[in-house]
Amino acid sequence: MTQLVCTKLVIVLGLFWCQSRVRRAWRGPRTCPTVPLSTRLPRFAYQAELYPLLFACLTVVAVSDRPVFSIVAWIALVALSCLYDYTRLLPWFYQYSFMLGSMAICNASGANPGQHQEALNICCLINISIYFWSGLLKANRYFIQSGFLGLVGPLLKNLGPGWRPFFQFSAVLVPFWEAGVGVGLLFPQVRPAAIMAAAVMHGFILLCFSSLGRGTHRTIWPWNVTMLATTVVLFSQAGGPTDILIGQGSLFHWLVLLLFTALPVLGLFNRIDCVFSHAYMTGRHILGYLHIHQRLYEKLPAEIQAECTDLGRGQARRYLLDLGGWYVKQLGMNPPQNEKMLQYVARDFRRYGAGFDDLSLTVTLMPSLLSETLPQKTYSWIALFGPEGEGRSRVRKLKARDLRRP
Repeated sequence: MTQLVCTKLVIVLGLFWCQSRVRRAWRGPRTCPTVPLSTRLPRFAYQAELYPLLFACLTVVAVSDRPVFSIVAWIALVALSCLYDYTRLLPWFYQYSFMLGSMAICNASGANPGQHQEALNICCLINISIYFWSGLLKANRYFIQSGFLGLVGPLLKNLGPGWRPFFQFSAVLVPFWEAGVGVGLLFPQVRPAAIMAAAVMHGFILLCFSSLGRGTHRTIWPWNVTMLATTVVLFSQAGGPTDILIGQGSLFHWLVLLLFTALPVLGLFNRIDCVFSHAYMTGRHILGYLHIHQRLYEKLPAEIQAECTDLGRGQARRYLLDLGGWYVKQLGMNPPQNEKMLQYVARDFRRYGAGFDDLSLTVTLMPSLLSETLPQKTYSWIALFGPEGEGRSRVRKLKARDLRRP
């Protein structure tokens, strides 16, 4: 079995595993709303049918010698799915779409050994970029002082308080360990050590999301296992830095270099979603929280009520709904979140009969490099909906003026 075929099969099996864990994102039942990239998209009633088609395309990819059309079809289905629901745009969809895309382009060009190697070089570049930027973007004060301990909190409870100093010290090493894996994989001389370091890192992540740690985020296990497996397969016979970074100089290689290696620089300045900066689980996330009045709370379905936290009488009979936690519990995945997406979800509560001042939205923004706290914005009812009876243009005029910063 050639290295390219082995890489393809590892990716396909990993995608089968990942996709099987997020069925509710397509097939339901779900109370958390879908978030289309544009409200002007035509109605598409067959989103649920896209889900089995994803598996069908992957099956053809796995068994075909030249799976060009099946790879293109799978990528098109992923793009269509994410177009109608932004919350489906998960990091592993982004990563493996380009890895399979490199194989499709090389097969379409004649599939000679040189083009096979170009596809492998592109896949190596993608893995290196993800390790490097995912590590480097963790090098911020919030992640080191709070974010990492929050991530390992459930594990720490099971291991006992004596482990806390160890994890506090580890928080400083984690960013440089992960980024170092990416750099180490680039150079053949230290590549075996980098692969071992990657195995240790992935093992620790799997422990954090095992029965000893968090029981959420159903795609963490398949994604990490697949990432490690592709790393072992790809770098067992990879070339040097020039081969990986430049390769044969194909247009697609330069595109991947731009998107996976250069574009994440914007993540350092919080100017790009975490999916495209490889900042998943780095603390650089935008989070949303709804403050819901009891009047609206009593109208909500029982499944949503169960996710709400009573803030007590001191908060004027209001309840708190963690939007990210709501999606994770329902769909088993942490959706990419930005301010527009969170505002859309907040406005969707109008269908439950929300009236004036029944809810407000608090958005927690990405931390800066030296900040140990998360900046926040609060969108009042007026900022979200405008005054009763006013149209869309009025909402836009009032939004900036009525935005309060606590």
